[in-house]
Amino acid sequence: MNYRKPAAALAAVALSFGLTACGGGEQSVADACKVAEKEVKDAMGDLNGINPSDTDEATKSISSMGDALDKTEKKLENEKVKTAVGDLSAEFDKLETAFADLKAADKDTAKLTEVSERMSTISTDIQKKGEKLDELCG
Repeated sequence: MNYRKPAAALAAVALSFGLTACGGGEQSVADACKVAEKEVKDAMGDLNGINPSDTDEATKSISSMGDALDKTEKKLENEKVKTAVGDLSAEFDKLETAFADLKAADKDTAKLTEVSERMSTISTDIQKKGEKLDELCG
């Protein structure tokens, strides 16, 4: 099985989180960014050791990241930042499903190709959503 595409997707995911700190009632964008930055960075530890060849563990790690993003979204009051984090979280849900589909595909090369292509698209989407969050908080 070719694991390069899922590994590339994970690398893009990891690179998409270059959140920078934002400076400082309704919650301001800056205050929401401070919350988002801390929470996302804490959750990033879940991605560091992902081995895409271990689909069970990869799915578990992606799920943990998605859960962390969901929790972060609930802590945010600023709608712009909340929406950006929610959009990112939705992509992680798609990535989690893709890893489950990768495992289910087993040795079916047609399914593996389809899932790899989907993961590549999801990776691009995650990167775009991460960039959107960076624009708000940069």
